[in-house]
Amino acid sequence: MPKAFETFRYLSLVGLLTFSWAYLSLGTIFAKESNATEPFPIDAEKREADAFEKLAAKVKPSIALIESVDRIGQDGGRGTGFVVRKDGVVATNFHVIGEHRDFRVRFANGKSYEPQAILAVDRERDLALVKINAEDLPVLALGDSDELKLGQGILSLGNPLGYAYSVSRGVVAALRELEPGDGKPMVQVAIPIEPGSSGSPALDLNGNVIAVLAIKSGGAMGFGVPVNALKQLLANPNPVSIKHWLTIGALDEDEWESILGGNWRQRAGKIMASGMGSGFGGRMLCLSKGKVPPTPYQVEIEVKLEDESGAAGLVFHGDGGEIHYGFYPTNGSLRLTRFEGPTVFNWTILQTVSSKAYKPGEWNRIRVSLGEDGQLACSVNDTVVIDLVDKGLTKGRVGLCKFRQPGAEFRRFRIAKSLPGREIPEGLVKLVRRVVRNLEDKKKLGSKELNSLVSIGKPASEVLLEKAEELEQSASRVRQLAQEVRERAVIEELASSLQHEDEKSVDLFRCALLIARLDNEDFDPEIYLRRIDRIALKVKKTFPEKASGGQKLKILVSHLFDELGFHGSTLDYYHKSNSYLNEVMDDREGLPITLSVVLIELAERLDLPVTGVGIPGHFLTMYREGKEGKEPKEIAEEILIDAFEGKFVTREEASELSGVRLTEEDFKPARKRDIITRILRNLINVSERERDSVSRLRYLDATIAIEPTDTYLRAMRAMIHYGEGRFQQALSDIEFLIKNNPDAPEMEPLREIRDRLRTQAKE
Repeated sequence: MPKAFETFRYLSLVGLLTFSWAYLSLGTIFAKESNATEPFPIDAEKREADAFEKLAAKVKPSIALIESVDRIGQDGGRGTGFVVRKDGVVATNFHVIGEHRDFRVRFANGKSYEPQAILAVDRERDLALVKINAEDLPVLALGDSDELKLGQGILSLGNPLGYAYSVSRGVVAALRELEPGDGKPMVQVAIPIEPGSSGSPALDLNGNVIAVLAIKSGGAMGFGVPVNALKQLLANPNPVSIKHWLTIGALDEDEWESILGGNWRQRAGKIMASGMGSGFGGRMLCLSKGKVPPTPYQVEIEVKLEDESGAAGLVFHGDGGEIHYGFYPTNGSLRLTRFEGPTVFNWTILQTVSSKAYKPGEWNRIRVSLGEDGQLACSVNDTVVIDLVDKGLTKGRVGLCKFRQPGAEFRRFRIAKSLPGREIPEGLVKLVRRVVRNLEDKKKLGSKELNSLVSIGKPASEVLLEKAEELEQSASRVRQLAQEVRERAVIEELASSLQHEDEKSVDLFRCALLIARLDNEDFDPEIYLRRIDRIALKVKKTFPEKASGGQKLKILVSHLFDELGFHGSTLDYYHKSNSYLNEVMDDREGLPITLSVVLIELAERLDLPVTGVGIPGHFLTMYREGKEGKEPKEIAEEILIDAFEGKFVTREEASELSGVRLTEEDFKPARKRDIITRILRNLINVSERERDSVSRLRYLDATIAIEPTDTYLRAMRAMIHYGEGRFQQALSDIEFLIKNNPDAPEMEPLREIRDRLRTQAKE
């Protein structure tokens, strides 16, 4: 960023800091024409209404409601589709199904279908063809958009604002290019279009589709994609299986295998299980593909039930099917069961116990220690609750299980010959107790004291409630302190990791994972480090023996973006998940810079010289190979990759992406430190959009720890601290600014602010 611009931004913030201390629209006039058209005859109008009614009833069975989910699995909105082939092919807008989102297709008869495949997509024309498992569906005929007449009547059925199968009438208004010269005309329609209408068919009065509604333009005006573009897509399909399409939340196939149905999702360090499995009692399994050590060994997971009426936990000694042990919480108790078949008659409940160590509704850490000769020791939160010998099953796979309807979440799965304990050193315990000693009261209340309180009556109750509120406030402060300690530890590790002078010594991937750890401690960075190592190894095995560096790069890019499905986030661009590298790896969706980090790290493991390039407004990666023996090295080959689109670009195309004419300086490789701070700045901007000052402060702390002399960020942090009444912290940043810019003209008002804060501190 130009220094002059940074200076301007800094001065603006100083001004804001200083000052913090010290839809009209014109109505449209419509004139009536004196020669107005004669009113439509009543009988003709009725005949037309009847014709529309009959047409709507005829096409309704072909119209589908498409319900999608968003980045984090919540309701992602609704759209419309329509049947174009009787064997279960449904047409819609690309933006309706989203990029690698989960969705369902539901018809007016109540039947609902999950997609089998994405038959074809056209991102530029905003079209998609979805294949569902259905036969003999009623098909809508496709017309000819080249034969459209201005003013001709049209009808549409869709789901505007969630109102399913709503009918709209209108006319064709024009056929025009939205961007002059792009060669992609759209059908302009005078017909109501609202959220949920996207993907609706626009039909002529004979029931032929003439366009796919896509864009609202204001009022009862919008645009649709000409049906001839849809026909071209139908003629040239490029199917993608759902297995390869649904990357968001998909299980890592190298780590897990789902058994017996149900829905298993994985993201942000957690595995989520929902629905019912095909096994008796809704049993569903998710088995680890990791190597199981010979006995003795230990396996552990943290689990939280959606509802205590559910059941979920660990399985071990499994055959990959219906035979295995299970240890899991169920109905508030802990149960160890041996499963030897598909029915309840093949189950043996070895033991069911209750334990005060189990915390209903919370995360519980369950562990099984498997010894020789069938010894099984099962614990919850470090308390052994079951210890017995059972030799029914002696070896096999380990993993996760869930029963019944309520969902469950899992995290921190571990398996090893011996897992480390989680005992807290006594010295640390004493320290923490000293910090919170005023919050603890271990004295047991006797009957005499209780009776005396009862005799006082209501005043005693009121005082006790006041004390309870006081303790709750103290507990909240302790939780906040715990959070601050964790954040500070992550920030210090991140800053320390970036202090290396040698770029090769900086682990960019780990540093990017640490940014995600600022907000989420539920995931283990080592899992993602192992995952990217596996991807690199797979790609390396596909390299031809004498492939050049450029050839290897093209293979890598194809594997990452075409086969694995990594892609830019077009629907949720400003979602924080796009800046969390673990979630980018989980969902295979991210920002230009985080996707570039993935590519850079894979390239580094494959000995390919790929660096980041931070052009204005965008981020690219660059492969640049020089000729040996030259000083400076003469460039033999340069390849630019836009990771957001997963494609190669030229310097001219890079300038178009940036919006400015780029110079040689703009293509200078970015330092790893700059890449990390740019990701943090993205998060600062997102938190500002969301008005989340707590998160913004956390990202500011991390960025300033890396770049302590950044005056703009210092001024921003000072302003936040002051606005929230943390005057001492604000004073610290203001004094830093004054000390490091003593002669700057804007320092005088800051000195006045400093003096006021010093006075307040003394008072």
